[in-house]
Amino acid sequence: MSAAARRVFGEPWFFWLLVVHMLGQGGTYLIRPMVSYRALGLGIDAAGLGFLSAAFSLAPLAAALWMGRMVDRHGEMLFVFAGNGLMVASGLALAFVGGVVPLFLFYAGLGLGHLGAVVAAQGMVARGSGEASYDRRFSAFSFAGSIGQFLGPAIAGAVAGQGTPDEVSRAILVGGIVLVATLPVAALIRPPAADGSVRRRHGEAAPGASIRGILRTPGVLRAILVSTTVLSAIDIVIVYLPALGEERLWSASLVGLLLAVRAAASMGMRLVLGSAAARFGRGRLLIVSMAISAVALMALPIDTPLPVIVILMLMSGAGLGIGQPLTMSWVASLSSPGARATALSIRLMGNRVGQVALPVIVGSIAAFAGAGGVLGVTGVVVAVSLAGAYGGLDRRTPAGRRAAEAARSAAAAAEAATARSAPLATAAAAAASPSPAPAAASSSSSVPEGLA
Repeated sequence: MSAAARRVFGEPWFFWLLVVHMLGQGGTYLIRPMVSYRALGLGIDAAGLGFLSAAFSLAPLAAALWMGRMVDRHGEMLFVFAGNGLMVASGLALAFVGGVVPLFLFYAGLGLGHLGAVVAAQGMVARGSGEASYDRRFSAFSFAGSIGQFLGPAIAGAVAGQGTPDEVSRAILVGGIVLVATLPVAALIRPPAADGSVRRRHGEAAPGASIRGILRTPGVLRAILVSTTVLSAIDIVIVYLPALGEERLWSASLVGLLLAVRAAASMGMRLVLGSAAARFGRGRLLIVSMAISAVALMALPIDTPLPVIVILMLMSGAGLGIGQPLTMSWVASLSSPGARATALSIRLMGNRVGQVALPVIVGSIAAFAGAGGVLGVTGVVVAVSLAGAYGGLDRRTPAGRRAAEAARSAAAAAEAATARSAPLATAAAAAASPSPAPAAASSSSSVPEGLA
C-alpha cells in the first residue's frame, strides 16, 4: 500500500476490513428489502413483517455475548470468515425459497452471520486502534458500511424493476453474489499484532466479564439505549418503507431509490463525523442527530409530495447515520481494554433486543394505522430515547473536556505531591526536637521485681 493510501486508510488490515464490511453491508441491504417483497408475495401482511424483521435478530440475540467473549479470547478472523460464510449461504438460499417457514429460517441465518461478522470487525477496530483514534476509525468503519447500504438498495431497485416474483428473486441472487465476494477479500486481512503485542498493550482479555459488570460502567447503559433505538429505527424504515410504497402505489425502484437516499445521507454525515466529533463533541452531535431523525420519522405518515418525502429521508438518514459510529466509540472508550469486544457485543445484543421487540411492538400498529403509522411511532420512540439519555450525555466540547481533564490531572498531581511530602515533614520535625532525658524510673524498671 502506498504512503498516500496509508494516510487515508491507515494500515492495510484496516483497508481490507473496510472493503469486507462494505461488501457485507451491501449484500445484506440489497437482500433485506427484497425479502419484504417476497414476504408480501407469500401473503404475509404488514403486521407480519414485524415478525420477519425480528427473525433477522432473534437467532443472533442468544449468541451475541458468547461471540464477543470468543472474539476476546481467540481473535477476530475466525468470526470474520464464519459470519460472512453464513451470510453467503443464507443469502443464496433466500433467492430460491418459496415458503414462509424457509423464508424465516434463512432470514434468521442471514442475521446470525451478519452479527458474527460485525462483532469480529468491530472488535478488530477496537483492538488495533488507539483510544484517541476511535471516533475517526469507527466513523470510517461506518462510512464503509454506508457505502454498502447505499449501493445495496440502489442495485436492488434497478434489478427488481416493478417487483415481480422473478425480478425479486433475481435481485436477492445478486445480493448473494455480492456476499460471496467478502470471502476472498477477507483472506487479504492480516490482523493487527496477531502475535499478541496489541493484546499485551491493551490488556489481556477478561473472560469472566459479566453483563452486569459491564452495564454498571457509568454511561454504558445509556450508550446502548441510544444505539438500540437508532438501529431499530433504521431496520423499521428498511422493512416498512416498501409497505408504505405499496399503500401509496410507489414502484419498487422508487422505494429502492428512497432507501438509497437515506443511506447516502448517512454516508455523507459519517464522512465528516470524525472532524465534527473533534470539534463539537459526541454528546452534542447525538442530541442534534436524534432530534432531527425523530422529527423526520414522525412526519413520514403525512401524505406529502414526493420531494418532501425525499427531504424527510435525507433528514432521517443524516440523523440516524450519526448514532451508530458514535455509540461504538462511546462504548469502546468506556470499557476495560481486555473486554472491549465483549462490551461491543453487549451493545449489539441490545441492538438485537430492540430489533426483535420494537418492530413487533410498533408492527401491531400497522393493523389500524398502516405502515405510515409504524414509521411515525418509531419517530416518537427515538424522541423518548433521546429524552432518557439526555442527562447522561457529555455535552462539553472536546476542548472543554480536555481542560477539565487537565485540571483533574493537576489536582491529582498536587494531592499526590502533598501525600509524598507529609511523611518527610513529620520526620524532619521529629529530628529537630530534643530527645527526652531517661527517667530514673525507667532504669529501676529494668531491675527484677524480687530485688527492688
